[in-house]
Amino acid sequence: MKPLLLAAACAAVLSLACAGSDSDSADSNSAGSASSALDTGKAQSSQTDASAAQARLIVNTNVALEVDDLRGAYTNAGNLARAAGGFIAESRIADGEDATNAFLRLRVPAEQHDRLLEALRGIGDEIVREETNAREVTGEYTDLQSRLVNLYRAEEQYQTLLGRAGSIDEVLKVTTRLDGVRGEIEQVQGRVNLIENQSDFATIGLTLSVPPVARTTNLPSPWQVFADAAEASLTVGHGVLNAAAVLAVVALWAVPVLGAYVLLRRPVGRLVEASRRRLT
Repeated sequence: MKPLLLAAACAAVLSLACAGSDSDSADSNSAGSASSALDTGKAQSSQTDASAAQARLIVNTNVALEVDDLRGAYTNAGNLARAAGGFIAESRIADGEDATNAFLRLRVPAEQHDRLLEALRGIGDEIVREETNAREVTGEYTDLQSRLVNLYRAEEQYQTLLGRAGSIDEVLKVTTRLDGVRGEIEQVQGRVNLIENQSDFATIGLTLSVPPVARTTNLPSPWQVFADAAEASLTVGHGVLNAAAVLAVVALWAVPVLGAYVLLRRPVGRLVEASRRRLT
């Protein structure tokens, strides 16, 4: 008979843990007494009403700015975030002076979001893009807090049943149920912590880039172009002079050779003609 009673008690506790959040106000009023044996349960129960009353928004903003001084703006953005009580969650910038873009993901207390965003606009020469998304999670957060109250209550009652268990089989059954409830508590608490982190701190994704005109500042100046052209023309002229000198030297050798050829052509021709006549 006792095992049946114990099983019925476990079923009752399990149904209590899964009751949901339809009776949020009643759960909150009895949370203090239900979890008085557990330190964690006490903390969750005492904060439920205040947390549920606070609106929860997850705010994400993406802004793209064009800046002339990329590294200066990159440093200023991080300093502004820290001055507002936030921090840099992620940052990327290329090494060297030829970097043309950078990215920072800033986390800042939600109440400082608008102030930091206004300050960030001031470090850019032009706002290329800006978009903000706010998601309401108050209802989900309240439901999760109520579920935690029920789970802590179920945990305490399972611990009471565990103390009354009279056999190893009963201990194993209650322990299994107790472990299951504790696993649910960890999952729900993890989700609560995530919502608190995302809603307590807003996120700003900042993209910095150098405008196209500024990217061409490494082009040579008109004077440099003129100097390069003059140098190139001198090089070409030097080559032409070298070629003329070579032709002159060749001509000096060619004139005597050509003269000798002309002078020797007639006597040789006469000798050839005389030889032909003799043969005939």
